[in-house]
Amino acid sequence: MNKKNILLEYSEYTALQELVESDVQLIHKAIDIAKKSYSPYSKFPVGAAVLLDNGEVFAGNNQENIAYPSGTCAERTVLNYVHANFPTHKIKVIAITALASSSSIPVTPCGFCRQVIVEMEQNQAEPIKVILHKIGGSTYVFESALSLLPLAFEEVYLKK
Repeated sequence: MNKKNILLEYSEYTALQELVESDVQLIHKAIDIAKKSYSPYSKFPVGAAVLLDNGEVFAGNNQENIAYPSGTCAERTVLNYVHANFPTHKIKVIAITALASSSSIPVTPCGFCRQVIVEMEQNQAEPIKVILHKIGGSTYVFESALSLLPLAFEEVYLKK
């Protein structure tokens, strides 16, 4: 048997002033859009904002549906919109926040969303910086989406 480790590396910030201004603006955009979330069942509003390589910013929030699981997470809402409308542009950064969490640490994306972010990162062959923010708490910055899902499912597994 060989025992192996996976290293999870990220930076933790305790104050927004420690971050670059463009990241702070993206976090504020994620917070603003989270306030517009349609989350009547979970009461767990989430917002995500994306910065593209052309400087444009787009945001999305979670959209629930009574016929669970037919709702959509904030991350996939914005990522699917960006991919559908700007397929030639690269995603530089995604900032994510959840408003209702009682934890003092940021909420991480679900497994579905992690896989979507990683695949977009792999398709564009450039890292996507992931910012996880907790209002009144810490901000975690991952330099690559793969850091959140180190054993991601890949296209190579589908080849025979």
